[in-house]
Amino acid sequence: MNNKQKLFCKYYIETQDVKIATKKCGYKENTGIKLLKDERIKNYIQENIKNEKVANSDEIIECLTKIMRGKGDKDDDNLLKDISVRERLKAAELLGKVYSIFSPKQDNSKEESVFIVGSDLIRE
Repeated sequence: MNNKQKLFCKYYIETQDVKIATKKCGYKENTGIKLLKDERIKNYIQENIKNEKVANSDEIIECLTKIMRGKGDKDDDNLLKDISVRERLKAAELLGKVYSIFSPKQDNSKEESVFIVGSDLIRE
């Protein structure tokens, strides 16, 4: 499979539209339909669709960062949704955990006993 075919697959996965995917790659529409009949192309698309359904760690971190910064998605009216302070703090907390920013406090107030070996040899 060549790079142009992989690019076609990428656009097809994103849009689920043969016309758009073929135009973006510079193919004729008939070529896109033929490509979708090719077993290698079908398998490549199926495998990548499976991978697209599960968010990877970079996507999760990117999403949390957007929420923390108050950059939400758009609603049905194409207006940005407000993100509450509570949601922003929760996103910041989760990011802090990812990056191990919050480490458990160490208790340095323990009393420890010291035993001196050979203390019977010490003169007072």
